[in-house]
Amino acid sequence: MRTLQAAGYYFARIDSHSVGRTARLFATRGPRVHVGEVWIAGTPDSLELKQHLTTRPGRILDPAALDADMQALVGRYAEAGFLLAEIDIADITLMDGAPPRLRVMLRVREGPASRLARVELPGASRTRTGYAARAAGLRLGHRLAGFDPEAIRQRLAATPVFRFVQEPELILEGDSMIVVRIPVEEEGPGAFDLALGYQPPAPGQRRGRLVGSGHLVLRNLFGSGRLLSLELKRPPGSVSRLDAQASSPFVAGLPLSLEGRFAGLQQDSTYGKRTYGMEIGYLLRSGLHVFGTLRREVTRPGLAGLAIIDGVQRIALATSVFAGLGIRVRYLDNRISPRKGIVIETSLEKGRKRSQARHAQRDGDPVIQHAVLTQDRLQARFRWFVPIKRRHVFLVGGEAYLLRSSAMDESDLFRFGGANSLRGYDEERFRTPFATRILLEYRYRIDYASFGLAFFDLGYVDASKTRKALRGLYPGFGLGFQLGTDIGLITVSLGANTEDPALVRAHIGLSVGL
Repeated sequence: MRTLQAAGYYFARIDSHSVGRTARLFATRGPRVHVGEVWIAGTPDSLELKQHLTTRPGRILDPAALDADMQALVGRYAEAGFLLAEIDIADITLMDGAPPRLRVMLRVREGPASRLARVELPGASRTRTGYAARAAGLRLGHRLAGFDPEAIRQRLAATPVFRFVQEPELILEGDSMIVVRIPVEEEGPGAFDLALGYQPPAPGQRRGRLVGSGHLVLRNLFGSGRLLSLELKRPPGSVSRLDAQASSPFVAGLPLSLEGRFAGLQQDSTYGKRTYGMEIGYLLRSGLHVFGTLRREVTRPGLAGLAIIDGVQRIALATSVFAGLGIRVRYLDNRISPRKGIVIETSLEKGRKRSQARHAQRDGDPVIQHAVLTQDRLQARFRWFVPIKRRHVFLVGGEAYLLRSSAMDESDLFRFGGANSLRGYDEERFRTPFATRILLEYRYRIDYASFGLAFFDLGYVDASKTRKALRGLYPGFGLGFQLGTDIGLITVSLGANTEDPALVRAHIGLSVGL
């Protein structure tokens, strides 16, 4: 009988039976009853709400579908900020007339609009709840509309402040005020990263070279997500780099980010370069930033840079000013070892370079010439993490770097190659106005922070307009792993290329929490 009634035969009855080897029941189904009317009481938006129901006039009443309809309506009210809304079945009756039809009456009790009283962070000792609310996309004192627990968890997990974030809980305080409680585990107040690499000896050399960098990061300063970092790099040769950065994700409680940077580069006795820059960003929504940049660069030639090559001073004394715009998209389920998500970052800068350099003359001493150049820089980066199975992840990505200028010297070019750009090749092997890379990577996840990997990189370099005049494809491949330990993260990668597969570049990284 229940089967017949579920099919709409509400007047079905058993009228006979027979007993033999098996018992048989014979039923008269009677007329099939459809839904005649649907009413939603207690709300002025009855007509609009009924458009979203699957239970409609002319259809068979399905209890499971009706229950799903009510749950969906409760969800719509929750998205509008009415977290205490209730919907139940007021009545289901037969309508007068023939054929028989059902009248379905639902009752809505909206309750007061729920407002966010505060955010609580069990497990946090340094982080301010105001910062956590802004990072999660919540506004204190405002209606709690569009509440999505998983989205809130992912937004906080994407920050460098928290190691683990659990799903938020809602607690009613008073008649309509809501407390959002989010259990978390904070990251340490800072970290020191040490990266070392070994490059095999080049032709004519007896020993390989050791390269590396040290990176000190202080995070979540004053409990507001501010960051301060200092990095010292020693690429191959007599080259040294110093990068300093200070950033704040929210300025004056607004969705504005501010970042200041200083970068210093000393290329042996060829030239020195200092860069002063700032970035102002606006958070359109969680994970989506637009930003503007302003950068000033000062280049001073050294003794080797003053040499005249092909009639022109090798490195010009120059001052450049760049301004640009960019967009940054970041949606990852795990900041340390993502399983799924996407990262896109692109920026375009336009600048003016004022330079002075000596130019050789056919007769007499070189003369100093001044020039004003317009330069354009485009940088783009892409990562897409695709889960294949529970522990298997496939990563597709790439980068592109482009410099456009009517004239350029070594100090203008991008440095390409190595562990962070084209694996399997020496660090900063290429100096080029255009380079791009496509990378494919397979990862086997061991736990939250650990995985093994195999990679293939394919780079393309076009430096045909420079002194080295390089152009071509450069493939690299290798293996590696990342291991989460009690002291921090350990990363190891071994890379080689098709020019000489037997020469392996090794890189070891250690990130120690403070």
